[in-house]
Amino acid sequence: MQVMFVDDESRVLSGIERALVMQDTDWECRFAGSGHEALKLLEEIPADVVVSDMRMPFMDGAELLSQVRSRWPGTIRIILSGYSDPDATLRMLDVAHRFVSKPCDSSVLLTMVGSALSLRDMFQDPAVIEIVGRINRLPAAPKVFTEVSRLMASPNSDTRHIAALLGSDPALSAKIMQLANSAYFARGNHIHDIGNAITHLGLEQVKLLVLASQIFSEAGTDPYVEQLQRHALLASTLAARFSNHQGVESTAALLARIALLIPEMREPAYMMATTCGNIPLYAAVGAYLLALWGLPIDIVEAVANHVQPALSLDQHFGVIGTVHVAVALANNVVPDTDYLDHTGVLDQLPLWQEMLTHSQENLDD
Repeated sequence: MQVMFVDDESRVLSGIERALVMQDTDWECRFAGSGHEALKLLEEIPADVVVSDMRMPFMDGAELLSQVRSRWPGTIRIILSGYSDPDATLRMLDVAHRFVSKPCDSSVLLTMVGSALSLRDMFQDPAVIEIVGRINRLPAAPKVFTEVSRLMASPNSDTRHIAALLGSDPALSAKIMQLANSAYFARGNHIHDIGNAITHLGLEQVKLLVLASQIFSEAGTDPYVEQLQRHALLASTLAARFSNHQGVESTAALLARIALLIPEMREPAYMMATTCGNIPLYAAVGAYLLALWGLPIDIVEAVANHVQPALSLDQHFGVIGTVHVAVALANNVVPDTDYLDHTGVLDQLPLWQEMLTHSQENLDD
């Protein structure tokens, strides 16, 4: 695996190099003192992961990673930053998969690089890696985005109402969850639901992301986005009811079909395609994207296996089974009855179908 570290401070690169010797990895590592030097080295040999400092002269980390995304979309991009300028935060969020706060212990950084590289073992299909690598933003549902923007512009807004709206949209929720789970903000805690993410980040930080950036503004007029948002909210509502309102299930159900916000993923060739592990391509793309963004692994696994839960190593009816049933019912698909029978919950299907009817009525009110 090829890994590149970029920082204009030589002592930082020296510290990383010493830590690499201690860890005895099998990575091929290169070091660059500027963005321009990094691009020259990448032209010779592309990297699987690029780790860059944000604040560098001439070309900062966000500009470097923007060029990396454009020229080598499959490269995993990690950024380090020691300051929290709002504009810089927005630019980092637009180009990086992971964020790390400086100063950072070198061993912690290398653990993050190792976990990013391990994703390639989970998602080896080149098509998945390339599709996800090109993504920098996903469209929010126009009506939700407009209402969230209106509420956030009002000084008298109810935080709970804002959180509920944000939690109803896959694109908005995923980006906020990405930032909340980053090493830049999370400080070791895993955030599993949008309410906790907003509390963790603070409403002002969330307002910055939604109102002061272009990241969520490309809602467009694609009617499919509105349709997917409604089905995702219904699936999330069902998963919460099935699991007595556990955060993991409802979040995973909301995000399960997030890859379908990418227009090319809705083309018949992609919709019918599977990965080398026989997972539907769109499910693998969604899972890999969320994994790169640092969302908890139980959410990632539920997204990856929500179409075919029997492929999961966990054969108990847990998070994956709950998400499977919720997403299937919300999208007018019959759940895998063989799987439900095998896991001993088939007799609950009529009850879940009744919950579907009631949830649809409540959402339509």
